[in-house]
Amino acid sequence: MDILAHQRGSAIAYNHHSTLRKSSFSSLSPHSIRAYQKNNLLQKTANTSHFVHNQQISDVAKKLRLKNAQDSDPSLGKITKSASKPIFKGLGDDFVILREKASLRVKRFLLQDQACKLLPSERINNCLKKRISKDKGVLVKYNPVTKAACYGNLQLCSSVWSCPVCAAKISEKRRSELKQGIARHRKNGGHVYLLTLTNLHHFGDNLIELMAGQKKALKYLWSDRKSKEHFAELGKVGHITANEVTHGENGWHPHMHILMFFDKNVDIKELQTFIANYWQHCCKKANLKKPSLDYGCDITDGSFADRYVSKWGLEEEMTKGHIKKGREGGNTPFDLLRLSESGCERSGQLFQQFAAAYKGKRQLFWSSGLKDLLGVPKITDKQAAESEDNDSTEEQELAMEIWRLVLIYKARGELLKVFELDKFDGGNRFDMFIEGLAERYVVDYQDKLMRDAGIIGVRAEYLQQCS
Repeated sequence: MDILAHQRGSAIAYNHHSTLRKSSFSSLSPHSIRAYQKNNLLQKTANTSHFVHNQQISDVAKKLRLKNAQDSDPSLGKITKSASKPIFKGLGDDFVILREKASLRVKRFLLQDQACKLLPSERINNCLKKRISKDKGVLVKYNPVTKAACYGNLQLCSSVWSCPVCAAKISEKRRSELKQGIARHRKNGGHVYLLTLTNLHHFGDNLIELMAGQKKALKYLWSDRKSKEHFAELGKVGHITANEVTHGENGWHPHMHILMFFDKNVDIKELQTFIANYWQHCCKKANLKKPSLDYGCDITDGSFADRYVSKWGLEEEMTKGHIKKGREGGNTPFDLLRLSESGCERSGQLFQQFAAAYKGKRQLFWSSGLKDLLGVPKITDKQAAESEDNDSTEEQELAMEIWRLVLIYKARGELLKVFELDKFDGGNRFDMFIEGLAERYVVDYQDKLMRDAGIIGVRAEYLQQCS
């Protein structure tokens, strides 16, 4: 922590900046350093003992806040000292909803930290941690319309499958696209049906092989001449496919939710019978285990889906399958991540399998021409993940000393939460939170601070002698 080192150096009262530029500390042998520390550590650290006294410990936090304000762009907000205000003011339902949404985001950030442990070589390890431009600090941005805060000048992994934070952003954007497309089609007199397809599977089946087989079987369903002609007769104009997977007693259970767009009303029972029988044929052709007629295929009207769909709404069923909580004992991938966070090693291994199998896959697949027909813009996952940042304005620029504290204490979600609540009621939680992190750091790392202070003193005195 550069700022803490600076404060320690000031406490020791060595001020030889010109000398520090002339020579390197590496020229002082480790033996000399240890000998000097042994004889002089108490003397050198006595001047820094104020860091660990409760009545003066907040000085470090205040200096960090001051440093942040000095480093911030003048056009942006600066952290300033002000009287603390109550955390909760009883401001009604809006305040409660805001707080609950922020709390969910805190959990997503913590889940992302767990995913980083399981996927150490993936881009998620830099996501919302490392800066894009080193010329600026980390930005705190705010959207007054959605009343949501976010970070700026930070890298994004844009992984809809393995990153809980990016997944929430991308899925929400995709949900909006679906909602827009469905509304447009119905306004034009069309009808939408929800088709769910799966096949027989058993414990030990390979997820990648199951996915590849289902992809091949689905291709047969849409492209075989018999099925293609039948769908054309019914007035099918397109479809949207979303892949979902859970893990339970019978191992991996990949399945597909498909929105089918027709220009006229169709007989659901007749359509169910045709697809169920033809899906069996397609699975056999793709070397998959043949599903039963009752469980391999299910069709519901878009307005009257089963309990699972009605809980989420049609769009949520399509886009948030890997985020939702699993049903009937099955765990979604993010359920597995939560279990891993709680200490289940097997769940962590299963999440790694899922991440490898779905890496690079699209969340939603729109049939050719359907987006143009429904007037839905084409955007990438990266653009979807960045949309929150692009729609927000800069409010704060955090000094790197503060950002390092935030990372050390895994407080990225909490910092955004207190910022949003302050914007809602004019409170002072943001300043207080940063002070609390700094005070906590000084308490948790006091031994390190005092050791470093001794080394700084040794270095400064040695360089003084060399000058």
